[in-house]
Amino acid sequence: MNIAVSADDKNLDSQVSEQFEQCIYLLIINVDDLSIVVIKNAELHTNSSNENLAKKILEYNCEAVITGTMNSLAFDILADAGVTRLMGFDCSVEEALELMNKRR
Repeated sequence: MNIAVSADDKNLDSQVSEQFEQCIYLLIINVDDLSIVVIKNAELHTNSSNENLAKKILEYNCEAVITGTMNSLAFDILADAGVTRLMGFDCSVEEALELMNKRR
């Protein structure tokens, strides 16, 4: 199962980004083996970066995204696809994944 996390760096010790669209990296994490695909947000920047980030999450078949706040366009794209949005700002990526597993 893949989970997307907007993050300030490339690893599990990174902080979850405060704002989805302004994250430095989008991490696609396979929660079964904790392998990580790192997507640098700068590679996705166009006039509709938030839309591109949301579409990357769909491209990797993520079941959820852990992030901070999210604008309405990205929210709607993910909600329409049935992707669960989880608030994780103020946690490390690893802590946010643990909280998700504990359903908190």
